[in-house]
Amino acid sequence: MIRETRWTKSVKNEPFDADKLEKQVTVLMMDEDVTKKPGIYLYVLTGSEKYLNIRQFSENQRREAYERQAGICIKCQKHFELNEMEADHATPWSLGGKTSAENCQLLCKDDNRRKSGK
Repeated sequence: MIRETRWTKSVKNEPFDADKLEKQVTVLMMDEDVTKKPGIYLYVLTGSEKYLNIRQFSENQRREAYERQAGICIKCQKHFELNEMEADHATPWSLGGKTSAENCQLLCKDDNRRKSGK
């Protein structure tokens, strides 16, 4: 069934398939990386991950990525101290990437901010 929503400005007057959305909601409710369950509906409607409060990488995961990368930012290839870098999902969460040590990569703060703005 196709319906129209007026819940948020970003999806105003856009049709959506309620059954498809409910399936997405069900999957997200069971996802342990989603720590802000009330934001699921807004995420499904807008696609904005800010509503989900996706779990952050632990300090151990960050340290493991730092050692694996030898302190080198994966974007600019320059060396940084751990506190000058930010953890990032190598495979984006929105594409199924998990918040795990294997999916953690470190970028310098500048490169991570530029990446996040896209």
